[in-house]
Amino acid sequence: MLLAGLTLALLATPAGAQSRRWVPVAGKSLVAFEATHRMGDFRGTAETVTGEFEADPADIRAGLTGTLRAPVAALRTGDAGRDRDMRKLLQADTHRLIRYTIGGSEASFTSITATADVLLTIKGALEVRGVERPLVFAARARLIGDRIWVRGESTLKLTDFGMEPPRRLGFRVGNQVGVSFDVTLRAAD
Repeated sequence: MLLAGLTLALLATPAGAQSRRWVPVAGKSLVAFEATHRMGDFRGTAETVTGEFEADPADIRAGLTGTLRAPVAALRTGDAGRDRDMRKLLQADTHRLIRYTIGGSEASFTSITATADVLLTIKGALEVRGVERPLVFAARARLIGDRIWVRGESTLKLTDFGMEPPRRLGFRVGNQVGVSFDVTLRAAD
């Protein structure tokens, strides 16, 4: 699943900058999930993420907007059978994307710098299988050169998205799933 989400986002750059558009850097951005199972917990990732974000680098507290997307077909757990079951559960033929849309944020500092992480609370909505639910990510961001690195995590319940936790080897996967994103953003051209 996702996500994590899917997620996300935030941005800013050196002080004095104006609101800018940011996009994930291919090969340096991913979303992931962690699920529990009696026969062994597992993790899935998608490294094909897209999105766009808008933020004022001089004042991240002024707010940020944006959307992070991950194709369901890009999610991989390292087990072909589990991946097939996961795509079926997520209805990949009908709902090809997992999407996280930022609705607001709170930041521990005014701007993002290269010397200290900015702690963020990112509030938004996660859409999985056509079902949208509010989801808050605890995140942190740091300036790395002319790019912004952002990492966030949260948890969700499969049943909140209309999914019955699947059975695998006779046991159900846990209903609560950890979701995260690790995204490097560059200024859009």
